[in-house]
Amino acid sequence: MQPEMCRRMLKLLILQISDTHCLVPGQLLAGHFDTSAALERLVESLSRQPVRPDVILHSGDLGENATRAEYAHIGSALRSLGAPVLAVPGNHDAREPLLAELPEMVGKTSSGHLCQVNRDFPLAILGLDTLVEGAPHGELCKERLAWLETQLDALAGQRVLIFMHHPPIRTGFQDMDRMGLLHGGPELEVLIARHGQVQAVLCGHMHRAIQGSIGGAPVRVAPSASHQIAFDLRPSEPYRLTAEPPQYMMHLWAGETLVSHSVFVEGAD
Repeated sequence: MQPEMCRRMLKLLILQISDTHCLVPGQLLAGHFDTSAALERLVESLSRQPVRPDVILHSGDLGENATRAEYAHIGSALRSLGAPVLAVPGNHDAREPLLAELPEMVGKTSSGHLCQVNRDFPLAILGLDTLVEGAPHGELCKERLAWLETQLDALAGQRVLIFMHHPPIRTGFQDMDRMGLLHGGPELEVLIARHGQVQAVLCGHMHRAIQGSIGGAPVRVAPSASHQIAFDLRPSEPYRLTAEPPQYMMHLWAGETLVSHSVFVEGAD
């Protein structure tokens, strides 16, 4: 089947990238992980996909140290994929340099948070900024919750997709859960349940593929496009990084339900 025919059969194909932790070339994360090289492999792998995504969502931790050089580097790579890119900050990001280098990829609310709404696709896409600058955990403060409530009210009866960095669920990785969404989760659950048409909440942060639910909507946590966190449910164990293969997610919306695939980066060691 030709790629053009495949595309006509799909209503919306969403590429989700998360936790690239991009450093400039020549630097290693934790003295071991070459996140810049991982980004290059990701782009090369995606360029070989026979069906291109309609939109790319980056669910946070674009850079590791939140420098403009890191954002310029990842921005060049993401733009080369030839699809619109929407991004939200993770706990390793910073709003000012992110907005300065990638202005077309992020939104900005009147309160200064990098939330955004996009109505260009069959699903309305809402990006939520959960960043607490200088802290690893996330939150949805009253300003961000008020923004979300306004957007969901305006989208009453319409199908919606939300993406954010910190998952609004407990995952069982207790060390990481202590750095999860610590404030605003119950209020988010109420808003999602009240709207009733949120098709999924897409997240990152955990460096593993994890599923859950909130307010009647599925939660899908993407693995990292660079390196993962070891699977260890012992409550006393600190999280540790592992060189499990980098991955991304492809979400297919065909008009009824969102189907999600975790995909290994082709050619990864």
